[in-house]
Amino acid sequence: MQAVYDLAPVIGDVIAAHCPGTNARETFMRLCFRGEWAEARCMVEGMLAEPWVLRGYQEARLREFLGLLLTISISEAA
Repeated sequence: MQAVYDLAPVIGDVIAAHCPGTNARETFMRLCFRGEWAEARCMVEGMLAEPWVLRGYQEARLREFLGLLLTISISEAA
């Protein structure tokens, strides 16, 4: 769980870089802080739906975060 919280600001920055002039980063961070993982996952999946706009490490970080969220979903279901 700590890994999710450590990576969340990085993912927030990635989202903000592609959504300038919006409060997308703040929304994403609020979702993570509240543990609303399904909504946070939707935001990450939305970014991954258009990988051609991602640069450098961004796609890898988004996929890493998505994997962590899937782990949380599995552990919550058990």
